[in-house]
Amino acid sequence: MGSKMEIDMDHTAFYPRPSLDTLKQAFVGKQLGQAPTPAAIVDRAVVVRNCSQMLKACQTLGVQFRAHVKTHKTVEVTRFQVGDSSACANIVVSTLTEAEHLCDLLVQHRTQGKSVNVLYGLPLPPPQVYRLARVGKTLGTNSISVLIDDHEQLRSLHKFRYVAGFGAEIFVKIDTGYHRAGLPIETSETANFLKSIFTDEEYGKAYKLKGFYSHAGHSYGVSSSATAMEFLMQEIDGLGRAATLARSITKGLGLEEVTYVLSVGATPATTSIEYLLQEEPDITGHTSTLPVGKQEQIMIDVKDLIKKANKTNSIELHAGMYPFLDMQQLATKASPSSQSIKGMVEKGFPDMALTVLTEVASLCSHREPPEALIAAGSLALGREPCKSYDGWGVVSNWNDRSDPGESSKTTEPQGWIVARVSREHGILQKASSSLETAELHVGQKVRIWPNHACVAGAGFGFYLVVDSSLPANTGNEIVDVWIRCRGW
Repeated sequence: MGSKMEIDMDHTAFYPRPSLDTLKQAFVGKQLGQAPTPAAIVDRAVVVRNCSQMLKACQTLGVQFRAHVKTHKTVEVTRFQVGDSSACANIVVSTLTEAEHLCDLLVQHRTQGKSVNVLYGLPLPPPQVYRLARVGKTLGTNSISVLIDDHEQLRSLHKFRYVAGFGAEIFVKIDTGYHRAGLPIETSETANFLKSIFTDEEYGKAYKLKGFYSHAGHSYGVSSSATAMEFLMQEIDGLGRAATLARSITKGLGLEEVTYVLSVGATPATTSIEYLLQEEPDITGHTSTLPVGKQEQIMIDVKDLIKKANKTNSIELHAGMYPFLDMQQLATKASPSSQSIKGMVEKGFPDMALTVLTEVASLCSHREPPEALIAAGSLALGREPCKSYDGWGVVSNWNDRSDPGESSKTTEPQGWIVARVSREHGILQKASSSLETAELHVGQKVRIWPNHACVAGAGFGFYLVVDSSLPANTGNEIVDVWIRCRGW
């Protein structure tokens, strides 16, 4: 099956990866100061904390979780996202290379007794069906789900069944306000589309409706957990109405009633549920345009809506940025720190796992304000803005010579931001005249928190891994290397 243009091979071969053994031999046991720059640095302890907090929140609220792997694209972080004790290994991929890269891990999960399902997180381009089916053939029955919002996508699934040996599970993509993809809620267009699914002679063979999917990408613009929860409720309500519409159609056709999965989220909306782990969440210290009483009511409403929705459907949350986080995510103020011991404090600098290591190339003290040139620009840091400040990255206090006792930590800003970037150049400026700014020197290595971790990581083939939970004198030691898949 398939056109003569399709290449029958795993596309990861088009983007060869470095030898993991060679990388570990070169870097593990070395100090960060010895690493070539620019380099992508990940703090394993932070990733583990962030992933554990998400799994705990979902378990406590009685909802399923589907981990998006698009940010990190690694086997290791996927393991943390799934968790050792989880019964399911449900993931979302943005590229088929991610699915191919994770195949061995997912086979391992299935061998261990976990149910495995990979959702291709783009409304299905028909030419991609063959590669997706190959992944499904490797992983086994019921392992592949796809997003659908067009009739041509449905027709392409006949080929999927031929290659994989089983039918795909489909999520109908619903637009609940982001306007990137999906069908509108409760329109004749959506009703006709659902009816065409149920009346297709291939329904139940080439594919079967698993549920409905929405992505609250517009929740990146929020500034409080309460507002993020409102987005989550809008999604649950919207997909619930779509499921009710589907049931009315199947009832009219005399088909069996089923429980649909309602898959909702984006990192700000999804991580906001972590505040619900407290019996009496303290949200009084958070920035919001809503009165405190209104915020508290929203938290009650979210819990009630989830309980209600789970009576007739099954709520599934999805998110991908949360293991790493970045400056954009901190600006949403949507979720609590995984390090807070008493009370809930919103996520801060110590909750970001990814930094970009670079070095100071020259000082421009003659400028006003003084500036410094670093050997990392838009290709290493990305070029996406952050609403909380005017810049492209924030320099951490790591390697700050003015405070030798803290030189191995990345816990607070150093007083410099990346004010301008070109391809390989970045210009540092003082973040604010009110802040004490550390002195820099030529050749000094610095670690920078990026605005958007997905984009900042894209230029690197691997992450150098440190672990801030280890004794302080080993905080600069590279303890592992994680290979990041590339390509599409």
